[in-house]
Amino acid sequence: MSQRLLLPLTDYQRIYQVIYSVLQAHGNIKTHRACMFFASIGALILRDRYRMNATVRVGTMALMVHEPTSTFLIYGREQDGKWHYDEDSFHAWVECDGWLIDFMAPIMGVAFKEDGNTVPVPRKVLQKPLADSKPHPGAMQHEGDFFYEYDRSVAKSVLDAQGFEFEDVTTICLKWFRKPPKALPSVGMGGTGITEPKPLVLKAPAIMGVW
Repeated sequence: MSQRLLLPLTDYQRIYQVIYSVLQAHGNIKTHRACMFFASIGALILRDRYRMNATVRVGTMALMVHEPTSTFLIYGREQDGKWHYDEDSFHAWVECDGWLIDFMAPIMGVAFKEDGNTVPVPRKVLQKPLADSKPHPGAMQHEGDFFYEYDRSVAKSVLDAQGFEFEDVTTICLKWFRKPPKALPSVGMGGTGITEPKPLVLKAPAIMGVW
């Protein structure tokens, strides 16, 4: 994991772990399908805690995940030989200072497997200079090659559709997050007027490399 990254690995990992842990504790959200949560909360943390110019992007994204079999992940839907995206079929990520950052990348293989694909996807960090994007998915040849395309109107529509769960999870993530190496404070989640909130525990599948 020695290549240059916009966001230090320890910080990327902390953001990913906090969002993942809160989503898992919530219980009513499919964490491995929650790209909008990862992107939106990740962008808010970068803006609020790092003073970085982070923006949520929504569209289609492709990533070569296994070069020997030319296997790639692609988010969107195929229609008439082309890839399209809309409010029902999309991926979300963060764009910041000329980089694409995907805080859900370490667990994207879970949905890939759930959809019936047999090629294992390693748990890796995804931070790429936007200038390295391929012009179309067919131009990807090596592991880590990627393509993306987005539409601001789709992002606005998807963001507007987020409900109270989104606000609740976002509030908890921002309350809990601290920049490393600072320890995370004790924060509870859930509970009612009768039961006490359960303390959040930082727990997420380990990252094993960088795309």
